[in-house]
Amino acid sequence: MKFRHSTAIVLAMLTAVFAAGAFAMDLGELVGKSLDAQGGAAALKAIQSQKVTGKIVTQGMEMPITILSARPNSTRVEISVMGMNIVQAFDGTTGWSINPMTGSQDAQLMGEQEVKAVRLQADMDGPLQNWEARGWVGEYMGQEDVEGTAAYRLRIDTKQDVVIDMWLDAESYLPIKQNTKMKVDQQEVESQMYPGDYRSLNGLTIPFALETRQGDQVMMNMVFETVEFGVAVDPSVFAMPAAAAAAPAPGSGN
Repeated sequence: MKFRHSTAIVLAMLTAVFAAGAFAMDLGELVGKSLDAQGGAAALKAIQSQKVTGKIVTQGMEMPITILSARPNSTRVEISVMGMNIVQAFDGTTGWSINPMTGSQDAQLMGEQEVKAVRLQADMDGPLQNWEARGWVGEYMGQEDVEGTAAYRLRIDTKQDVVIDMWLDAESYLPIKQNTKMKVDQQEVESQMYPGDYRSLNGLTIPFALETRQGDQVMMNMVFETVEFGVAVDPSVFAMPAAAAAAPAPGSGN
């Protein structure tokens, strides 16, 4: 009985050791595997511009969307709603928008929360590339389940009141969930993104669907129809119209 009991203890210890070896993942190795799964760090870094078209599905409505991005960190989003064109843009410094649904066609400066969100969106490297060089702090948080899928969780603290948690599929190493916490006026704003429908394009593996949530509530789904790399971009499309830029909007937080 003692022998059998001791054997059971040894087997349990060995199982724990091997399990720890299987699931404990070095942060650098994990990030490298994820970048490789997406096509490789060099190939991702080589993308200088990108144009995405598709649609937003929310509250029973479908709205065409176009997203234009260019290095180092500029973006412009256009959404068509009931015949009106909503624009959100960031030129690397200034975030601004035009929303005719408010009754004005004038460009308005974004508030603090919007600027933080659009700055993240404009970052073509994403949170996994060059985070150390940018002074960000990364941490491996362990393995967790994401709606039935085993995933590795890591955390990137930008040290700019933005903390990003990312879950990578334990088999493919592709991102399947991202949680972003932003501190605005001493309050924390949190949102989740669930990328999916990964496809191969020009040697890269990219998501063609993106669901956004706040808590348990689905806010919207984005379905991408075309993704183009290396498109010609006029930098002026990211700049705020001069007349509006001269006069900051009241209550913009800037």
